[in-house]
Amino acid sequence: MPEDTDPLLLAFARGRPEELAGILASADLRELSELIASLPAKVAAQVGTRLPSWQLTALLGTLEPGLICQMLVSAATDDAVAIVSHLQESRYSAILEVCPAESRLALRQLFEFPSHSLAALATTRFIRIGSKTSCDEFARQLAYSSDTRPRPLLVVDEQGKYVGLLDLQAALSYKNRSRAVADVANAIEPLSGLTSAETALGSRLWTRYTTLPVVDGRHRLLGVVSRSALQRVAGEDEPADFTTERLFSELAVGYLNTCGRLLESVLGKSR
Repeated sequence: MPEDTDPLLLAFARGRPEELAGILASADLRELSELIASLPAKVAAQVGTRLPSWQLTALLGTLEPGLICQMLVSAATDDAVAIVSHLQESRYSAILEVCPAESRLALRQLFEFPSHSLAALATTRFIRIGSKTSCDEFARQLAYSSDTRPRPLLVVDEQGKYVGLLDLQAALSYKNRSRAVADVANAIEPLSGLTSAETALGSRLWTRYTTLPVVDGRHRLLGVVSRSALQRVAGEDEPADFTTERLFSELAVGYLNTCGRLLESVLGKSR
């Protein structure tokens, strides 16, 4: 730990890492990096992993490999996994190179772990919407967008934590135009980034959705994952799995969802 670390700041960081991370959420990246580097490695990990997801990713791209090594070695398991989940794979070799020999095996195992989990399989092929955005404002943003690719609409709060899945028709409904997207989003249970592809395939939500959100241990949104991607990773044979019973189940769910959306659209227009 550098000798010039403010003892009051250090005490605050140790006792209230969540609160300090909230204060730092809008900090300049360079200043944030310097502050994190001034803390003991374990405390730096506690504060860093409580930052918003986007900020933690940016921070890990600027920190020295030696500091990241120290943070990973001294961090609690949940914090270490969160760091690796936000760390660019291209930095692994540099971090291992500067780490003490006795720590390299543990770090290699830690680096390999996410490759078997949803944290590594999650993609950013979705539209992120701030929870305080009104449906009317979102509709205007969507109208001006030149990207017409169909993607899931995911609502997150100011800390990057997942709030829910937004249905496009609900967002565009006349009756909802003055409401915040968080108020009309569906609180669909996300998948944990620590879950394996094989385990995640057991979720009953796949009968209703083809794509589901993935979050880390602090409920921050990591991305989305599709059922087809999980099947490829898990080596599942899709034709054999798609039974007649599943076919009728998915058709029934799709029919009910369509009826519900049409009803919501009609009610919205009537008001």
